[in-house]
Amino acid sequence: MYTSRTLLWSLVVRDIQSRYRGTMLGFLWAVIFPLLMLAVYAFVFGGVFNARWGTGGMEDFVLMLYCGLIVHSVFSETLSRSPSAILSNPSYVKKVVFPLELLPVSHLASAVFNALISLGLLGVLVLIQHQSIPLTASYVPLVLAPLLMLTVGLAWLLASIGVFFRDIGQLIGVIMSMLLFLSPVFYPASSAPLVAQKLIYLSPLTYPIEELRAVLILGTHPDWGHWFAYLAVSSIVAISGLWVFQMSRPAFADVI
Repeated sequence: MYTSRTLLWSLVVRDIQSRYRGTMLGFLWAVIFPLLMLAVYAFVFGGVFNARWGTGGMEDFVLMLYCGLIVHSVFSETLSRSPSAILSNPSYVKKVVFPLELLPVSHLASAVFNALISLGLLGVLVLIQHQSIPLTASYVPLVLAPLLMLTVGLAWLLASIGVFFRDIGQLIGVIMSMLLFLSPVFYPASSAPLVAQKLIYLSPLTYPIEELRAVLILGTHPDWGHWFAYLAVSSIVAISGLWVFQMSRPAFADVI
């Protein structure tokens, strides 16, 4: 990726531009869309179902909810596009000597671009409500780094599987919808029944969601024990995903 960094940058820029090309509002959609989704979820769960975060009010619920949505969006957006990453670019497979492993990475980078905008908006909301941003907010990149490693590893795996089993794209959409509710996006994990907590903590999104809230809103330090464990698992998944991708790569041209 470092050797092909210029090409990767071009892929990311092209991907972001193609998403908003031809629209009247252009890149403003990167700000409008997450705010609209936040407003809808806040209205449904905070207004209709009267959900609250501990003893806090609606404002605290919105901040905590936004953290969960940001983490889920990076994971969901990348993996939902991964099964078709190779299939949608057959010319790269058949005619050009091209580093195909960059395609899933470019999807992740595009999702991170949107997440950075959302994190900026979240920081503004935290600043408005609390009049300051805690110093522990500097841990945000460190907290999210293992999530990005895990995501790119799964993206490589799904991109290679998607070439041979095209139903995987439909299945991933269902799984991402399930993770939205099986991860602590709309609620703290500690509020669930003990039996349900075991299932919630198996979600790959639980740790980054909980820790993002801790460092950015609550002002507490990350749980380093969990961070190292999550990093170890993410590293194994990333290496394994790339290995599967490279091993199956010679067969892409025959299938496509």
